[in-house]
Amino acid sequence: MVFTWLLYKTLKFRQQKILYNKRALRVDIADSVFKKSLGLMYRERIGNDGMLFISDHDEKYGIWMLNMKFKIDILWLDKSGRVVSVKESAQPCASIFNCDVYRPDKKARYVLELAAGACKKHGIRKGSKFLLRQVS
Repeated sequence: MVFTWLLYKTLKFRQQKILYNKRALRVDIADSVFKKSLGLMYRERIGNDGMLFISDHDEKYGIWMLNMKFKIDILWLDKSGRVVSVKESAQPCASIFNCDVYRPDKKARYVLELAAGACKKHGIRKGSKFLLRQVS
């Protein structure tokens, strides 16, 4: 736990803009093993609009909410940026012994974590399309 907290204090996440329905979202990029493992742990709030986990191959990536302090919407995207699975309002957990792992219906290349309620607010659902190229 001390190691994880230290990572939180020292890792710097680069930021990027992605597009959904002509709306730019600023996300932190998790593109290393350490950044993916840390994710949004220990943060008081999501910051920016969310976090995008980038992988180099398709898989059914599991997400858990250990040491999180708020709910999030989790979206799994294929390599073209299309949403293949959604979990709305995923609940935080405090113990590894009682922590759900959320998995997509299909393999995905990316995982996008947004503030809880973002899917409803912006009409995001399975089949929605994000433009993931850098726009700034």
